Amino acid sequence: FGSSHERPSTSGGWGKMGVEQEVPAKRQKTEGSDDDDSTSSNHSPAGTKTLTTVQTPKVPFNLEELESEIAALCADPPAYVSNIGELSVPPLACDEDGQLIATKIKEGPWNLVLSVCGKTGDEAYGFPFRVCLHFDKDLWPSKLAIVRFQSVFHHGLTDDNGGMLVPFYRHMEKDERGCCTVRLMVEAVRRFLVDPLAAWKIPEDKCPPNVEKVIRVHREMNVQRFEVMRKYSEQRLHPELFTSPAIWKQEWLDPSFWQARTQNTKEGWRSILTEHLPGEVFSFRILSEEFCQTLTEEIFNFYSSGLPARRPNSMNNYGIILNEIGLEPLIDELQRMLQPLGELLWPGPGTSWDGQHCFIVRYREGEDLGLDMHTDDSDVTFNICLGLQFDGAGLQFCGIMGAPNHRKHSHTYHHVKGSCVCHLGRKRHGADDITSGERLNLILWNHS
Repeated sequence: FGSSHERPSTSGGWGKMGVEQEVPAKRQKTEGSDDDDSTSSNHSPAGTKTLTTVQTPKVPFNLEELESEIAALCADPPAYVSNIGELSVPPLACDEDGQLIATKIKEGPWNLVLSVCGKTGDEAYGFPFRVCLHFDKDLWPSKLAIVRFQSVFHHGLTDDNGGMLVPFYRHMEKDERGCCTVRLMVEAVRRFLVDPLAAWKIPEDKCPPNVEKVIRVHREMNVQRFEVMRKYSEQRLHPELFTSPAIWKQEWLDPSFWQARTQNTKEGWRSILTEHLPGEVFSFRILSEEFCQTLTEEIFNFYSSGLPARRPNSMNNYGIILNEIGLEPLIDELQRMLQPLGELLWPGPGTSWDGQHCFIVRYREGEDLGLDMHTDDSDVTFNICLGLQFDGAGLQFCGIMGAPNHRKHSHTYHHVKGSCVCHLGRKRHGADDITSGERLNLILWNHS
């Protein structure tokens, strides 16, 4: 019945070579625990490590001091920092047992999102990348803030979710107290973008060949991505789709969706939903005829440009990734608009998204006709039909992966232009073969 969708790695590579890649955790003694001296190390590129005990004072967390540091950064940001957001508390967090718990404003954890740019003129990393600094009162300021890139980011020395690996934290600069500061954290991210080996304290002549290769491969992916976007910027058919920050015009959205978005109440959102499988599969009108036409024209314009396109995954041979052609701001805003629905329908996996993978799938005679049963590499999936004219291509649903009925057919959904069907990524589904015409769909995978 087919395998799961494959999402192209947006980073990764170092971890696959056997080097430690865990996110620093509260109870890792190698990062310094409350009942042990913190440690530092000279990291070996071969993956071995020599630990040296260093006495680091425990400085208690102070929310007012953290807010003051962020205010100072906003008042006097370095030239390479932009789009500094507000300190926020995610609605849910994982406890030490991996269970989701509701957060409290004064207890945290806290997130700060901003953009950091590498060296001006660098064709791979000389652009603003969205970064999240995650503050935990048990880790900050004595140890670290967890760093993760939230935008599309190809790098060989981050994990597959865009998170920094342990050596980055080991070599961060500290202040006179031996503590982290927000400004020093941002400077460390900048150093990593400019020269990741130097940030990891690895001399160039001591860098293993396989590490050099994975850095080079991911760098080339970034260069190609920005080169495609630069070239296509000169050929865009509808420039209004590419503004940053993106603005979704009222006429682009179905009136019922616009009203629900404006009201932003549970009752308003539920009023636009059709429930096909209780608690599992829903649909709603979202896009206007005008926007479907506009986006479809842009997609075909890109196809005709002759520019190279990375395919969404191993199962779609003719689709394109919208984030790779300059539409990431538009899709980020679409995700923000859909977040209340995710939280309403699937608390937990739908509550707080911080990443997305968005692409177009195309089905027509002589190309991809359908798609075998599979699950998605997402927490929540939104599947929007853009048209065109077609017959067949029903969307078949089975059960949730791992459930007793996960191979049993439960519903067939029929696509309607401008409508969206949504479900958990682990809900097994597949597309029937198209029998005539051509179908384009926008697929949005949301990650939390």
